Amino acid sequence: MQSTHITVIAMFIFVITACTPKMTSQASQPENVEATDKKGNLILLGKSTRQRLAQPPFDTWFNKNYSDYTIDSITAIQIKPLLQNKQFVLFMGTWCGDSRREVPRMYRILDHCGVKPSQVQLVNLSNSDTAYKQSPGHEERGLNIRRVPTLLIYENRQEVGRVVESPVVTLEKDILAIVTKQPYEHRYKHLMAAQPVNKADSTRSQQTNRQ
Repeated sequence: MQSTHITVIAMFIFVITACTPKMTSQASQPENVEATDKKGNLILLGKSTRQRLAQPPFDTWFNKNYSDYTIDSITAIQIKPLLQNKQFVLFMGTWCGDSRREVPRMYRILDHCGVKPSQVQLVNLSNSDTAYKQSPGHEERGLNIRRVPTLLIYENRQEVGRVVESPVVTLEKDILAIVTKQPYEHRYKHLMAAQPVNKADSTRSQQTNRQ
C-alpha cells in the first residue's frame, strides 16, 4: 500500500512539473520595433520581418528595387541546391542607401533559389549617435559588423562567408564563390581586419549562428 501511495505522489509531481511553463531568463526581443531618427524619418530597429519592409513607408524602395532586379538565372541555378542547408543573418539599416538598394536584391535572389523564411534572420541597426550600427538586442555584438548591409552565410553554425555593403562582382557570383569555398574577399576585408576586434568577438564571429 505504501509503495502505491509513493507511486501516485511521484506521478502527481511529474504531471505538475511537466505542465508548469518554464520561465526564460530574458524576454525575447519584439519584432519590427519602430523609431524616429534625428532627421524625423521612421526607421526599424532590431529583429524585423521582410513583410514589414514591403509596407509603408519602406515599400517605396523595397518593392521597386525587388521587382526591378534582374536575376542572373545561370548562376542562380548553380547556387540554388547549395543554399538549402544554409542559414542567413542580414544586417541592414532602413536609413542606409546601400541597404535600400542591395537588401531587396538579396531577397529576390533568396526567393528565386527557394530559401525558406525560417533560414533568414533580418536585423535592423540604428543610425543614432549613441548607438550607431547597433541593435537594441545587440545581435551584432561579436560579429564585426562595420558596414551595412552585411549578409552572413552560415553552415552548421559556422560562418562560411559574408557579403558586405555591395558585391565584388554580382550578388549571385559572390554568393556562389562563398558557398563553393572559392577564394573570395568582400570589399572591406582588409580595412575591417586592420580595425581592432577583441578575442571574444573574433571567436563569436566564427562560431555563432545568430538565427
